[in-house]
Amino acid sequence: MTQLKAIKQPETEQAPKVKKLFIAGVGAVGSTLLKQVTRNGSAKSLRVLGVCNARHVLWYDRSQSEYSLNDLLRGPDKNWDAIIDKLASYPERSVVFIDATGDADVARLYPQLLENKIHVVTPSKLANTQSQEDFNTLHYTAGKNGVEFLYETNVGAGLPIIYAIKNLQFTGDEILELSGVVSGTMTYLFSELDKGNSFSKSVIKARRLGYAEPDPRDDLSGEDVARKFLILARICGLKIERDELDVESLIPEQLKDVDSATFLEELNQYDEIWEKKRTKAAEKGETLRYTGSLKNGKIKVGIESVSTSSAIGQLNGTNNLIRIKSRRYFDQPLVIQGPGAGKDVTAAGVLADILSIRN
Repeated sequence: MTQLKAIKQPETEQAPKVKKLFIAGVGAVGSTLLKQVTRNGSAKSLRVLGVCNARHVLWYDRSQSEYSLNDLLRGPDKNWDAIIDKLASYPERSVVFIDATGDADVARLYPQLLENKIHVVTPSKLANTQSQEDFNTLHYTAGKNGVEFLYETNVGAGLPIIYAIKNLQFTGDEILELSGVVSGTMTYLFSELDKGNSFSKSVIKARRLGYAEPDPRDDLSGEDVARKFLILARICGLKIERDELDVESLIPEQLKDVDSATFLEELNQYDEIWEKKRTKAAEKGETLRYTGSLKNGKIKVGIESVSTSSAIGQLNGTNNLIRIKSRRYFDQPLVIQGPGAGKDVTAAGVLADILSIRN
């Protein structure tokens, strides 16, 4: 896409101090973020310039402090060239682009946005889990142009996991190991097994509650956890590609390529296998959890049988837990625990990233 240069619009002396936001994607997280900005945006010097969905864009009036999506479907067709051109017309580094779409095409816009000195904040893991070369280029582009590329909610929703790791490194510490549970979906599934519920019914329930993707195989493949640990590893300075990770999938081989409806209908054929695994763990005073670890430059993701009395064994709901072992926190690793999924905590994490940016 051709980079567009725009004429800067004159603004008042105070205007550049106001962070101007554009939200791409107004689903669960994007619409919740819009509500949070409406509630306290004026006090935090935030102004929403506009929003877009997959087809339409809506621009707000300069005087607005309350933002509704009522007119979005009547808005003009979305055109990324025109959107970026308009965002680039404001004073440099005063605009924040929030990507709440989870769309690979939108993630590919980040370099152009950063080159136009527009900050980027996103819960989407797509950009950070491309090739190592793409990862390096993206972060270099942000630094070169003096803008922020922030993605705290890539791991743990609103939990300050990435923030903690970066701060440890910034103060001279060295990360030695990372381990734990970073999928609220997986915590929910295995805590339901602990209650005696079948695996297939637990998956269907998680899907109905919005904890799992419409096609639960997106979660059961382990890809979500793999991407999160890939991001954490790269933040720690490890150069690593996705195909170097050891990832255990929970999708039965026979159901790997069927349609989503068939997958949900036939998953109960494997309930007995999961009950045997749960019983075997219970006989040892243990329970099953889907964990990830980064140790000695290697990432391993999969099922682990852990003590029921351990912090990980006691996780329930959609809680996450990550242990950070470093030179400084060697004998007693730093533990971060809390809700790792949900639109409210994720949107709040995005908002925290936005507020951390200095114009």
